[in-house]
Amino acid sequence: MEAATIEEAFTIVQGLFVYDVFAKPFYDVDLTDQQAGTINQRDIRDVLATASAVDARPLGEARPPACRVGARCHLFTKLTVALLRHAGIPAGARCGFGTYFVPDHYEDHWVAECWNGETGRWQMVDAQLDATWCEMVGFTGDPFDMTPTEFVTAGHAWQAWRRGEVDGNRFGLSAIGEHGALWIANNLRLDLAALNKVEMLPWDLWGADFEPPKDPSPELLELFDQVAELTVDPDPNFGRLRDRYDTDDQLRMTGEVFNVQLGVTETV
Repeated sequence: MEAATIEEAFTIVQGLFVYDVFAKPFYDVDLTDQQAGTINQRDIRDVLATASAVDARPLGEARPPACRVGARCHLFTKLTVALLRHAGIPAGARCGFGTYFVPDHYEDHWVAECWNGETGRWQMVDAQLDATWCEMVGFTGDPFDMTPTEFVTAGHAWQAWRRGEVDGNRFGLSAIGEHGALWIANNLRLDLAALNKVEMLPWDLWGADFEPPKDPSPELLELFDQVAELTVDPDPNFGRLRDRYDTDDQLRMTGEVFNVQLGVTETV
């Protein structure tokens, strides 16, 4: 399974995965428990093993939706990143918010960030946006080069919220009816970890946190202000970013997380 370009990586990823929650309404597919269970698998090798168990054809050969395994944005992103890195293309996962799913809302989302050697810049790419997704949500942009207003990193979202430019209640996950500034903080912690090549599940909790109706303390606000400053422009801050993650137990994933979706504490 090789992918020498971003386009080839997209073809492989989209041929292996179907978004589990929308498998039925978007693709008319009912996933088995085995197919749907991949969303909580942490190692991409385990995900690929499940995909092979479900359908034995080569992993690089696109499967019909009924023969794919379930995924959410983090898996579309993690496999894209793995394929690009394997091809020698610098890439990483970014956590933040997509503005193209629900009008006037910033929806919890992950995309891949990769280096474009021709333009000399990082670009955001979203492998979840196949033709079906683009049609269903009315996305008319370029999934291979997302704009900063289409995908907003958690750091940029935090700074905009702190400046009073955007309502924190517009950030969250409309599918479960949860919104608020804590979603920005949680995604900021996840984004910092991902920038350190620690790609977690979107529903993992650890370290610094606050829950409504409790307001964040001034100390927590300052903590996340500092993290946002590091993550909005990672390259010049890379040394500080790595050091902060490695040395701050409020931010570092120490090996034990609470999996909100499963409602259990897990050792990672």
